[in-house]
Amino acid sequence: MQVYPSEANFLLFRVANAPEVFDGLKRRGVLIKNLHGGHPMLTACLRVTVGTPEENERFVLALQESLRHEE
Repeated sequence: MQVYPSEANFLLFRVANAPEVFDGLKRRGVLIKNLHGGHPMLTACLRVTVGTPEENERFVLALQESLRHEE
């Protein structure tokens, strides 16, 4: 996974199997932006908005679970 530097309230990251990871997050109740397929430079990219500490923790846990299931 590669996270790109940001000065905004969101993070752009590239991850293998982005559509599957996106679906895994969605199944776990975490909705982020799937940018994969929107532009060639955004292939395999997802974007998450920085939220409250609780929302961020929920995202991180859901992402870890989704990545484990996609290996």
